[in-house]
Amino acid sequence: MNRVEKAAVIDELKTALARSTVAMLADPQGLTMSELTELRKLLRQQGVTLQVVKNTLARLATAGMELQDLKPYLVGPTAIIYGKGDPTAPAKLLATFGKTRPSFQIKAGFAEGTVLSGQDATALADLPSREVLAARLAGIMQSPLRGLVAVLYGPLRSLLMVLEAVKQQKG
Repeated sequence: MNRVEKAAVIDELKTALARSTVAMLADPQGLTMSELTELRKLLRQQGVTLQVVKNTLARLATAGMELQDLKPYLVGPTAIIYGKGDPTAPAKLLATFGKTRPSFQIKAGFAEGTVLSGQDATALADLPSREVLAARLAGIMQSPLRGLVAVLYGPLRSLLMVLEAVKQQKG
């Protein structure tokens, strides 16, 4: 690769990473090309891109960005996985892929402005998606309102039962 090609790769990677909300570093060593292609297809379905780049080019691309804290993890063979949206989706996919191929390891991650170690990035895969968490939060917030409605409805229900009993006695 000459300097112009390297500069183009750095600019392309820098632009893509700047637009991304999640980034993961993985060790693709031991994967065959067909397995790597399969992983790329699975990630593409989630709107995530996998790119294998030289570490020096990745360091230059992340310089001056929040992602520069990933530099200690840019050693050995490295695949950069980046995309937008829910940070748990690519983490789940990579963790599932890694369970079937023990040579594949997640080195580190970056989500919502925070650098994650390999263990933290793998733990991110165990979290429910953002939609599930939002639904749980809505249920928790709705719970006290249900209790209040039940308390307010109790005396009204008792009054209605008394009126119904009086109606049956007279009618």
